[in-house]
Amino acid sequence: MNSNYIEKIFSKPRIELRLSDIEEYFSSPQEESSVVEFKSGEVEINDIFKEITAFLNTEGGLLIIGAPRETREIRGKNIIKVCQGDLTFSNFKNKDWLYQRIASNVVPTPTNLKIEEFLTEKGNVFLIDIPQSQTPPHQCSADGKYYLRLERDAKPAPHGIIQALFNKRRVPKLSANITITEIDAKNDKIVINIINESQIPADKVAFIIDIYNVANINSQHEFRFYEDLLGNKFSMSSHVKQVLVQIISIPILLNVQHLSKDYLIFVGFWCKDLDFEFKYFTYSPFEKKIVSEGTILEGVLLEHELNRIQE
Repeated sequence: MNSNYIEKIFSKPRIELRLSDIEEYFSSPQEESSVVEFKSGEVEINDIFKEITAFLNTEGGLLIIGAPRETREIRGKNIIKVCQGDLTFSNFKNKDWLYQRIASNVVPTPTNLKIEEFLTEKGNVFLIDIPQSQTPPHQCSADGKYYLRLERDAKPAPHGIIQALFNKRRVPKLSANITITEIDAKNDKIVINIINESQIPADKVAFIIDIYNVANINSQHEFRFYEDLLGNKFSMSSHVKQVLVQIISIPILLNVQHLSKDYLIFVGFWCKDLDFEFKYFTYSPFEKKIVSEGTILEGVLLEHELNRIQE
């Protein structure tokens, strides 16, 4: 999920933002909110990690380092904290240094932070644009706590909410598709593609291909013949080192010599954050089309389909 809090708050694209825009912003009183946090340039590095984890675990937000010192205003019966006036410059080195410190102190490491830096002779100002995390909850390793952004503050998260955030973690969604074309009366060309249907990268992808009810397999992959309880099959397994994202697929090419009967292609797959899943396709050489398909949760049970094609 991409964040654009800088654009929302300053009403201009981040690449066009200048230090003068930040100075103009603080020329009038500014209040913190559920999505904006101000820190003066005197803030210690360890004090920003809980703010970042709180934004990650809630709806995201913008952290400004180098804001004016906080003052209090009386509005009716309420005392309001505001920031207005001169910027207070930070002595943090640069945004690369900030990225490294954040990556070392927020677990799991946030991947989509955007840091804009304004380096001057007086010191530096940083805007950290923090998206809502796709892999909550994040922990501040400095104190071992999980934080949430509640109103204008980062507060330790209760155990129940932490558990709910763990259950909310988004994971990759792997699937498979298949293309089958006839070579001749006894042979078909098959292209299997393992794909990632989500925006979450899939790491350490592995897969199994089983082909039931065929006479032979010709492929650059090593298929072996097995006498299986569910039926005789040709099988292979492999894995890839590349991270699988939406625009990339894992192709498996093969030619099958069939028996002029329906045959079944089973594709099982898993990755670092995803348990084993599968999809199967039953192809009819006579009708020249896929006549059945299913997954763990949908379609005819794999065992029943295998029994059908081998009757």
